[in-house]
Amino acid sequence: MRVLVTGGAGRLGSEVVKLIASRGDSAVAFDLPQASWEAVKDVPGVDLFPGDVTDKRQVSEALKGVDAVIHLAALLPPRSEVNRDLTMRVNVEGTSNIVEAIGSTGAPLVFASSVATYGITASEETTIGESHPLHVNDRYSESKIEAERLIVDSGVDHVTLRIAPIAVADLVELPETIPYRGDQRVELIYVEDAARALLSAMNESEAKEKTFNIAGGPTWQMTGAEYIEKFYDALGVEVEPRFSEEYTAVDWYDTSQGLFLGYQRLNFNGFLGMLMALGEQLGLR
Repeated sequence: MRVLVTGGAGRLGSEVVKLIASRGDSAVAFDLPQASWEAVKDVPGVDLFPGDVTDKRQVSEALKGVDAVIHLAALLPPRSEVNRDLTMRVNVEGTSNIVEAIGSTGAPLVFASSVATYGITASEETTIGESHPLHVNDRYSESKIEAERLIVDSGVDHVTLRIAPIAVADLVELPETIPYRGDQRVELIYVEDAARALLSAMNESEAKEKTFNIAGGPTWQMTGAEYIEKFYDALGVEVEPRFSEEYTAVDWYDTSQGLFLGYQRLNFNGFLGMLMALGEQLGLR
């Protein structure tokens, strides 16, 4: 099988590409020419295709000979909030170009949407399920909601995954302002587990034409303050975080509908163990 991965040089995209290659399939990593290609450039079975999803010709060329498409390419916050026209062009028109090119090939599409499409749900008392109403909260959520609708209306064979914020076991610089409140419910997902979800959704016939929440699971459900404290304590780094004063579009999610995808491999304690090992390696602990 040959799979096109848009955004294939990015943090999540590169994990998807490497996972495809590790299974003996071939991948086409499609990303901007100026992207950092280091993570995928020397991976056997991976072809690099520098291009832009807003360019119909380039998209059509990239789709030639592929059996499936995993569409990750998008402008993410905070960049998505700077220029609405650019965000809609990349996230919506780019998706439209993918869908149009797929129309002539019949290749199935796995679309990476976001839990941000639920808007701010801090007043909810239960976990957020896929049937929760969608709500535009910012330019990013607006673009993802519109892209989801576009895909459904197109009639292409698809699966939509609303993915929680991505966690990486790395020495991540603390942002000036943490993008959620300290007392807010937050749930992330380890980057490799998110990649597994995308590939599993592509291969599982039961997932066809459905939408799933993709998040870490119960062990990852905590407050924002707890997450930041545990993350940097595991690394061995002292930080003084400044949290958002407003609730943001992050919460706890009901992932029961998509458990058959088998992607929740790393629990939070396992993630902390990886951070501790990294902290020791870097001489921080």
